[in-house]
Amino acid sequence: MNDRYIKWGALGAIAYPIIQLISQGLIQFGGREPAFNAPAAEILRFFQNRNPAFTEIAGYLSALSAIAFLWFIGALWRELRKAEGEPGWISFIAAGSGLVTAAAFNSGGWELALFRVNEGLDPQVARLLFDEGNLNFATSWISNGSMLLAAGIVFRGAGIYPKWLGWGSIILAVGLFLARALWTTQIAFLPYVLLWAWMIGFGIFVLRRSQVEASGSKA
Repeated sequence: MNDRYIKWGALGAIAYPIIQLISQGLIQFGGREPAFNAPAAEILRFFQNRNPAFTEIAGYLSALSAIAFLWFIGALWRELRKAEGEPGWISFIAAGSGLVTAAAFNSGGWELALFRVNEGLDPQVARLLFDEGNLNFATSWISNGSMLLAAGIVFRGAGIYPKWLGWGSIILAVGLFLARALWTTQIAFLPYVLLWAWMIGFGIFVLRRSQVEASGSKA
């Protein structure tokens, strides 16, 4: 039964980036989002030009993606505990950091702005909600970076995992920490996009290994 559920966690690691990509893609219908330093009137127009049906679907999908993320955290914690052994405190830091990220899902102001935009949303309020959503999103990079740093330390120390999983985790963690300092620039999003790629790679790795272990147990 444990093997079945670890596969679910691996699938969660793959599903989360895909769901997020679809969700954020739906929000872009109606025009590209404005720059961080855009005037309040432009930000208000951005919210006004969103497709109501698409934005509702996007918000719902983003909320649901938290389920996939939590299953991924479960699979990551299992891998790290097996590799680290007792007392497993670094594994706890990785899992706890992931839970901090999950707790912040949909805590930004974008969805609230989109929900109230047709009721005469004030331009300055629109700007505040726009900035709040972006800032909360950028702050989640710190907890994601903490998760990857702890995971990278365990993966490197175990010596039984691919090098990309260990060193890649640590390097990406540093990138996420630096990205938070540069959160108002476009380049700051790169480490987060790479986090999606890391999650998919982790999910595929766990799936493949579980298949190999299942085949070996049947032999």
